Amino acid sequence: MDEPAGRRVRLVRMSDLKDDVPVWAWSYDGKGRIPLGALALFAGRPGAGKSTGGRWIAASATTGTLAGHWEGKPVNIAYIAAEESSKYVVKPGLRAAGADMDRVLIPTVDIGGEEVRFLSSHDMADLTDLMLEHEVKLVVVDPLMSTIGSKTDINRNNEVRSLVEPWAKLAETIDGVVLGIAHLNKSGNGDVVAGINGSSAFGEVARSVFGFAKDPNSDEGDRIMSQEKNSIGEEDLALTYRIESKEVVTDSGMTAEVGRFVIIGNSDRSVGDVLRDAGKGGGDGEASELDGAEGWLSDYLEQQGATPSKEVKAAAAKERFSERTIKRAAKTLGVAIEAKGFPRVTYWSLPQSGQGDHYTCELGPTGPTGDDQHKQVGPTGEKTQSGQGTVVGPTGANQCQKCGEPLGRSGKCVACIVADASGVPA
Repeated sequence: MDEPAGRRVRLVRMSDLKDDVPVWAWSYDGKGRIPLGALALFAGRPGAGKSTGGRWIAASATTGTLAGHWEGKPVNIAYIAAEESSKYVVKPGLRAAGADMDRVLIPTVDIGGEEVRFLSSHDMADLTDLMLEHEVKLVVVDPLMSTIGSKTDINRNNEVRSLVEPWAKLAETIDGVVLGIAHLNKSGNGDVVAGINGSSAFGEVARSVFGFAKDPNSDEGDRIMSQEKNSIGEEDLALTYRIESKEVVTDSGMTAEVGRFVIIGNSDRSVGDVLRDAGKGGGDGEASELDGAEGWLSDYLEQQGATPSKEVKAAAAKERFSERTIKRAAKTLGVAIEAKGFPRVTYWSLPQSGQGDHYTCELGPTGPTGDDQHKQVGPTGEKTQSGQGTVVGPTGANQCQKCGEPLGRSGKCVACIVADASGVPA
């Protein structure tokens, strides 16, 4: 009686193995950057723009405009977003990047009718079958860490590797690419691959790793993307990019402004250089943490628009920013603060300097209902009464007449509001 097939060791003669040169899913400057059949990582601290960069790669693949093997051959992609809203962030972001939405598929997992998070330990077989059936060539996982079960010790290499390797196997099976988004820790040694949050298995299994960081030396908000690992190619890529605001029309007919990844040119510094310089700045890393919080908050409000402060703080907490740090970041950025409704809800939004008549806010006397009353002064100095606060218009300038600071998007003086609230935003 034959024994059932099981685990066994066998030998393959090297002369029977067919070798080849790599095929590149993405090429830049005439060199291969991401090979087919591989796991690639976009890694950076919160607010660096790595997710926006991932949407640029994804959108370009759907339209056949990504330089490399798929250029001129649009492909289907799958997008797994565990931390960002597909409705409010991912789809508008893909719109801004010019994606063909008919080629974007969203894998979901449900148990008993309830949607649950995708786990590589449980759902990879089903996902693989679906990717083959729909001829998907690129799978974006944002963040890759979200597919690791909560019971896993993310710092144990053997546990994490067993859950990361299936993504590399999926890339081989579909003859495509899995692009994982990853966060960096606060290490100041400049090693991006080793600095990926959790086990070293993430960087070890990936064939290509790219770092993303804000350029502290840029006055234009430039950022840096550099290739920190390329197992079968060169690691000489360092680019300057920006997250530019683009207006898109959603399915509801409403207009939204979202970030778009735009490459400006080559950079003479890598992300490792930026992180090493930041690491020299202080013992406790507080300055670097504040920089990260400012970048994250700027990106978040740019994508979301005016958002209740409670929701901003909750989202910041998920990124491991303390409330104290995110308040300091808001103060540094000059975040505009506006209270609406009853009971009052405080909204945060990015300041916006525009043209024409502007108004700024000084809290007036408390009214009979207990609400702060405002007085409104127009550009010519005339005063009108409203029930929301004191609004003072400049005489042709875009600064507050009281303190001289620039006005926020709402036309109110953020500096005055912040000062009134004991030096920190609500």
